[in-house]
Amino acid sequence: MPILYVQEQGTMVRKRDQQLLVTKDGKTVEEVPLNKLDQVVLMGRGVQMSTALLIELLDKGIPVTLTNQKGSRHYVTLMPPASQRFAALRTAQMYFVNDPPRALALAQAKISAKLANQRGVLAATGWAAAATATQLIDAQRANLATASTLDMVRGYEGAAAAAYFGAWRATLPSAWGFQGRAFYPPPDPINAMLSFGYTLALNDVLNAVQITGLDPYLGTFHVAEAGRPSLALDLLEEFRPLLVDRLVLELLRTQAIGPGQFERPPQNQAAVYLNEEGRTLLVNRYEALLHSNVALPNGQQTIWRRVLLLQAQAVARVIRGEQPGYVGFTL
Repeated sequence: MPILYVQEQGTMVRKRDQQLLVTKDGKTVEEVPLNKLDQVVLMGRGVQMSTALLIELLDKGIPVTLTNQKGSRHYVTLMPPASQRFAALRTAQMYFVNDPPRALALAQAKISAKLANQRGVLAATGWAAAATATQLIDAQRANLATASTLDMVRGYEGAAAAAYFGAWRATLPSAWGFQGRAFYPPPDPINAMLSFGYTLALNDVLNAVQITGLDPYLGTFHVAEAGRPSLALDLLEEFRPLLVDRLVLELLRTQAIGPGQFERPPQNQAAVYLNEEGRTLLVNRYEALLHSNVALPNGQQTIWRRVLLLQAQAVARVIRGEQPGYVGFTL
C-alpha cells in the first residue's frame, strides 16, 4: 500500500510503535506498517491526524497531502523542507521563469506534448468525431511552435482543448450530460471524474517536483498566483490525457462505473461529485495504472509513477543548463 487514502469522515489517523492506525469510534479500521507507505492522503475536514504521526511521517520523508472530501481540490502537500543542497537549483529556477525566451520554450514543450497525447487518446477511440478533432489539434500544435508569447501558448492550448473535449461531447451518450470541460463545481459525472482524477495526479506530480528540489510554485505556463503550484500544474499538463482521460474513458467503455457512484450535495444540486464508492473505485484504478509498466523512449520499462519523477528531473536539468531543451513524455 504505497499510498494510503483516508476518506471516511470521523476517523483518526495516529501512530502506534511503527504502525499507522486509522481508527473510528475507538475501533481500528486499518493498520499499516510505516515502512510500507510512500504517501498519506487525508480527504476532508473530518479526518484527523495526530501530531506524533505527522512528525514521524515527515521525518521519514513520507509526504502528507490534504484534499477536500470530494477529492476535487488539493489544499497542500506537507514534506520536509528542501535541504540546502537545493538552494542553487531554486535560485536558478527563479531566474529561469523570469527569462521570457526560456520560460516560453519550456511551456511550448510541455503543451506540445499534451496536444500530442490528446491526439493519441482520440486516435485510439475510433470515434467518428476524432478525425476532425485531431486535425484541429494538429493545427494548434503547429501554431504552438511559432508562438512568441505565453498568452499565445495558452490560446492555442485552449483551442486544442475545445476540439478535444468537443469530440467527447459529440460521442459520449447524452445521458452523461457532458457538454464540455467544466469545473468549480463539476456539473456532470464525467467532469466529476476528470476533476477528481486530475487532483490525484496533481498530488503525485507535486511529490515528484518537491523530491527533485524544485519550487512547485514557480512555473511558466500557469500564471503565478498565491497558493497555486504553477510548476506542478505545468508538469501535469502532458499527463492529463495519459493518466486521467484514458482512465475515465476506459471506465465508461467497460461500464465499470454508473449513476450509482455519483451524488449531488444538498447544498448545491447543480454540482455532481463521486460518492465514497465512486472515489474508492477511481482511486483503486488510478493506483493500478500508476503501478503498471510503460516503455521509456530508450525502451526501458518502468512504472508510470517513476515517469513523473523522471520528467521533473528533466525540468531541473533544463533549468540548470545541463540539458538544451525539455522533451515532454508522449506515447
